[in-house]
Amino acid sequence: MSLNAADLPTGQTHVQNNWWRRLFHNRAASISGIFVLAAILLALAGPALYQNTLPSDQSRTRDGVYQDYNAINAGPSAQHWLGADYLGRDMLTRLFVAVGVSLLVAFVVEFLNIFLGGLLGLLAGYFGGWIDMLISRAADMLFAFPGLLLAILVSAVFGTAAREAYGGMGRLILVAGALSLVSWPLMARLVRSETLSVKSRDFVMASRGLGASDFQIIAAHLLPNVAWLIAVAATLDVASVIVNEATLSLLGLGIEEPGASLGLMIFRAAGKLERFPLQVFIPAAAITLLVLAFSFLGDGLRDAFDPHSS
Repeated sequence: MSLNAADLPTGQTHVQNNWWRRLFHNRAASISGIFVLAAILLALAGPALYQNTLPSDQSRTRDGVYQDYNAINAGPSAQHWLGADYLGRDMLTRLFVAVGVSLLVAFVVEFLNIFLGGLLGLLAGYFGGWIDMLISRAADMLFAFPGLLLAILVSAVFGTAAREAYGGMGRLILVAGALSLVSWPLMARLVRSETLSVKSRDFVMASRGLGASDFQIIAAHLLPNVAWLIAVAATLDVASVIVNEATLSLLGLGIEEPGASLGLMIFRAAGKLERFPLQVFIPAAAITLLVLAFSFLGDGLRDAFDPHSS
């Protein structure tokens, strides 16, 4: 007689059916969620919509960005709402593109973080033994290095090779990979800890007594009960990824021209801070708002999934 996941005893330790109601009633988390959604939509559609409003007689660079040579380092105006940079490129359009790049890097990093850290954490917590020891020692080795410093080292060593191999996307791929390398150990440790707690529950013991396989137990019990933790940890980690990506670009080790990122915008304008402060403050404000939004959203998700944590 074969045993299906639907035939197993069910149990949930943290996930509640009405978690979304608690999230909705958390004003800070709700506003942050709306802000994050708006940022994603503007990053996707904003540049194309805004560029259509620009005069057609402006020069256009190879990357499709319009340049207004009469507005180089200009302040906000009816034509350029946030002003223009040192090449006459509209700051609002550049900001849309930069936010899109930062979010893309963050989401790629979190996808790899969830897949690698979540999977290894589940395996380490459930099987234990030499599997747990091997994964834990690998995580400890990476914990021994300061995360951002390791990402800087990887970007500095392999940056030129990545650019030559993949062109303009090389740095983007490298930055995402470097940040993923230093992010997964924390995710693995959190998931391992929760897995150790869940696997000792009665419903898991009952499933094992009914003859369920390891895969069935992991799929039917462990994964649903650690999913909330993965979602919360990933949301909170997005904030640090955005800051780290901006730091790498600020140091000249991240996204390169003609691409745009929030850190690169600050890097290019830092030398003109006294004369054109908006060129620094605008991307810095965008980083701050994104970090706060994802932090509040992550806190709201944690309180919604696990109301006893607050």
